[in-house]
Amino acid sequence: MPISQKEAKERALENWPMWRLLLSDMNISYSDLNHMDQDDILEANAALDIHIEQQKAKTKK
Repeated sequence: MPISQKEAKERALENWPMWRLLLSDMNISYSDLNHMDQDDILEANAALDIHIEQQKAKTKK
């Protein structure tokens, strides 16, 4: 039996750091994420945040 839409959303929110990387333009695959531990995923998200801020700063110039 498939999960409900509510449960799917809850799971997506719970796993958002992983899904954020997968949906970003960082070219990280689902397989790559499966090989990363939680610290790696958090570090990659921090790197993505830094990259986004750098891009914003670049466009303001």
